Amino acid sequence: MTKIEYKINQELKQIEHFHKMDSPLSVVSNKSDHDIRQDMRRIAKDARNFGIGVTANQKGDIGKWSNGNISKMVEYYKAYGLKDATIINYVSSLRSFLHETGKTNISISNGELGLKREMEYKDKSLNAKGVDIHKKLAYFKEKDANVYAQLKISSIAGLRKEESVHAALALAKGYDILKDDKLILKGSWCKNGRPREIKLSPEKVKEFDELKKYAMNGDYNKSRNLKQEMNHLGNSIKNAGFNMHAVRHGVAQERYAELINKGFDEKGAKTAVSQELGHNRDYVTKVYLGGK
Repeated sequence: MTKIEYKINQELKQIEHFHKMDSPLSVVSNKSDHDIRQDMRRIAKDARNFGIGVTANQKGDIGKWSNGNISKMVEYYKAYGLKDATIINYVSSLRSFLHETGKTNISISNGELGLKREMEYKDKSLNAKGVDIHKKLAYFKEKDANVYAQLKISSIAGLRKEESVHAALALAKGYDILKDDKLILKGSWCKNGRPREIKLSPEKVKEFDELKKYAMNGDYNKSRNLKQEMNHLGNSIKNAGFNMHAVRHGVAQERYAELINKGFDEKGAKTAVSQELGHNRDYVTKVYLGGK
């Protein structure tokens, strides 16, 4: 193990979270902490091969990373045969790591590095898949209170799987997570570590209130831990022939159309949808909107 690999691994152990609240969006990755750590271990292992100028001194300290270092890293990975999308993911993780450790002089963009992300803008919503969410909800309401509550709140607000598990449990425990017409998500529930608010229409507020009564008074199982609950939810909806991302795609498209009808321009509607879904990048939201 090289000194730089050892030092990076040691610093990874010291970082509790990669997403500080004051971090600019251009720096912070929207990936999970686990994914960033995995990427950094790969980068640390390859550091000597791509010949970055950052070296560990006798005290084990590492200097700042420059645009030149990142360019060398990208050149190495391109020569190694990695696709641009994979390299972009590595660079994104590296930005978050360097931001947390204060070792960055990076200002170079992905475009300047010659990296382009190819995205598939295919409609992946439940409607496109021919799945009737109402029938699925009716099925789980009879069979599994937990999955019903988690799936229902995702269909209302477009939550991710982990967010849905946290929010449904909060409802089952009687916590008030709806303020006026806004669903309040804690940062610890969210993939990027940032709390957010999701504005609900009057119709969805009514659905939410009904769901809260169901979760509090029904047979909601509160004994499973987060990992067990996420596995249970994922397996249940997979066996039912769809996934949570398809639900989120549908909610995003519904919300976008709603905002356009209210007089938002395309950019404003996309920005609002992006914020409500918890995305940091417009191109990700464009995928959810089927290329719009």
